[in-house]
Amino acid sequence: MILGRLSCRYEELTRQEVAAMLSPKVSARQLQAYLDIARKYLPEFRKFTNRKTGGLNGNAKLYECHIPVLQEIRSLAREHTLADIESEFKKRGANQ
Repeated sequence: MILGRLSCRYEELTRQEVAAMLSPKVSARQLQAYLDIARKYLPEFRKFTNRKTGGLNGNAKLYECHIPVLQEIRSLAREHTLADIESEFKKRGANQ
């Protein structure tokens, strides 16, 4: 499976599995916040946007290839607010 620039050839992961794989671990609810930021600004996370509501698509599947980006957001969240992180990803999206 190809996602933007990412190539995923792994089994699907649940939200709880991915949340537990991040270091340090996060709750599934916190993971949703990270996915919400990623889906808005990163092409490889577009499938996480629900076309009807414009919100987060709970049916989109997660794969191991998503973890590095989510880990980056997690690492930033230890030092910055989610609003700061969203602003950073917004700038990155504008530069692409």
